[in-house]
Amino acid sequence: MKLIKGFKKFFDNRKIDSICKEYDITDYTINSDGSIDVDCSVYIRFKRLTKLPLKFGRVSGDFDCSHNNLTSLEGCPGWVGRNFDCHNNKLTTLEGGPRVVNGNFDCSSNQLTNLIGGPGWVGRNIMLVITKLHHLKDFQMNILMIVILAEIQFMKF
Repeated sequence: MKLIKGFKKFFDNRKIDSICKEYDITDYTINSDGSIDVDCSVYIRFKRLTKLPLKFGRVSGDFDCSHNNLTSLEGCPGWVGRNFDCHNNKLTTLEGGPRVVNGNFDCSSNQLTNLIGGPGWVGRNIMLVITKLHHLKDFQMNILMIVILAEIQFMKF
């Protein structure tokens, strides 16, 4: 039984390696749960993806999955060291997205109706345009911070 589990893990790791090569993802570690931690940036934009090809744990650089056809953020890293960009997709919710983004968080140009599942921490700016916002209930971010950032951006012009 142990031999079968070892073979399955080897096969799964080869599949992950193949997907990483296809999307030019380097400097990664495969975790025991099948997710990967990446020690650089991940750019999987303009790939016509409807879902993410891998499950990410942590990404130390940028994570950019913009300009696809994503309907879910399932598989996104929970922690992003720099910027997170998922703009111009078909997202209706932020659930499944990162909990911590140390740089900018851009979820504009989607079909969001609420901010449920949004990150608990964004280190810099939040970019979003929501035309069908129903409520801010359950948004983990400190709303006052959003207002302050918006005022600072306005004052720069």
